[in-house]
Amino acid sequence: MTQPGTSQHADDDDARILGSLGRIVGDRHVIADAAGRAGFDTDWRGMFAGRSLAVVAPADAAQLADVVRLCAARRLAIVPQGGNTGLCGGATPDTSGRQIVVTLRRMTGLRHLDPEDAVMICDAGVPLAAAQEHAADAGLLLPIAIASAGSATVGGAIATNAGGVNVLHYGSMRRCVMGVEAVLADGTVWSDLGGLHKDNTGFDLSALLAGSEGTLGIITAAALALAPRPSRHLTFLAGLPDLVRANAALAALRARTGEAITAWEVFSATSADLLHAEGPRLSLPLARPHPWYLLGEVSLFGPGDAREERAFEDLAAVLENAGIDDVTPAASGSQRQALWALREGITEAERAVGPSLKHDIAVRPSRIAALATHLADECRRLDPRLRVNIFGHMGDGNLHVNALPLVRDTALPVALAEAVTRMIHDATHAAGGSFSAEHGVGQLKRAEMRRYKDASALRVMQRIKTALDPDGVFNPGKVLP
Repeated sequence: MTQPGTSQHADDDDARILGSLGRIVGDRHVIADAAGRAGFDTDWRGMFAGRSLAVVAPADAAQLADVVRLCAARRLAIVPQGGNTGLCGGATPDTSGRQIVVTLRRMTGLRHLDPEDAVMICDAGVPLAAAQEHAADAGLLLPIAIASAGSATVGGAIATNAGGVNVLHYGSMRRCVMGVEAVLADGTVWSDLGGLHKDNTGFDLSALLAGSEGTLGIITAAALALAPRPSRHLTFLAGLPDLVRANAALAALRARTGEAITAWEVFSATSADLLHAEGPRLSLPLARPHPWYLLGEVSLFGPGDAREERAFEDLAAVLENAGIDDVTPAASGSQRQALWALREGITEAERAVGPSLKHDIAVRPSRIAALATHLADECRRLDPRLRVNIFGHMGDGNLHVNALPLVRDTALPVALAEAVTRMIHDATHAAGGSFSAEHGVGQLKRAEMRRYKDASALRVMQRIKTALDPDGVFNPGKVLP
């Protein structure tokens, strides 16, 4: 039973906390009203909605460290948030009203960019697209390419180990990280921004924080390895009778060319139908329809028409030998953009028909063809009306398997959705794969961690969490089951 005055006492205590936060970051950088918090308390897909006590925007690592110490002393949990573009609810607070959302959107400085060493040091709140522009201004490339680059931040991309279309050649975000600065649970500001390619002096703490989804520390800055910018691209769209040929062509091209194969994307006939009928309403520039489509790109570096001609000959020979005969190459920069608009428009076209049931799986690339066929067949067995949109990153083994609504603008029935997800994840696990390739775990997939993750790995992760964050200040209820 609530005692008289208890509610007033709680309100007074909250007011004192908000006042203390305001003294650290400035009153106008503490958002406590429901309307102001709304965009931070809900994930962008609208799947998760929480209620934070406040949203706090520190200006730098020192202010954040003070915020962390205050929250730890008052037993308030902290939910770090970058651009709030995650797909698994990893940056959404719970409904208790006892969690603080920390947004790093004020921390957008470019601290250092060295073209000679090809390293950039920037604050964690820099939008990924802005970081890419900084690199381009120096004649270099930050190669992480994700659809949400305009909103996603560098810190968020590191915390979730973002992937994207270039992982085949450049790797995921963790591979670009040369070191980070972070605030730990005791308020310590730990920094490893030396930009060294080699530092074999113990545990790689920066790599540990990458992919931890804000559960071990809050990344405030990063040293990022940059790459040379390609001088030209060979980009093409091809129709496929099956995915086996896409994988065989990739292996053959790797063996034949010394150039960088930077993308090998596939999508299904369902994707093509959606592109034509929904959202952007785009048609494929091919002679005929196909069960599958391949969007590939080879990046060329340095001058030389002879090199481009040889790369084109290699590509043409590989596709011909694989029996891939309906091919459209990009003859200009605008045609390249048009081909990439097809791949990038799939999500928008899918969203136009209503809420889809999304899955982000990974297996060895050689197993993708069999698994994709199996998943499509099993979905039809569960419900003949079910349409499955399969697309993704063939080169690194990552597919998105999304079940479309049976009724437009209406989510799938709960029982069917649960059966589809269980079937997809069970089949992926049986094929030696992962239920989360690039989207992370967040709160959406915590139960899957217990079901599929090795028990000894979970115990080690929990020990690491306890060692670095013994009081559970950072992002409770995320990742670990």
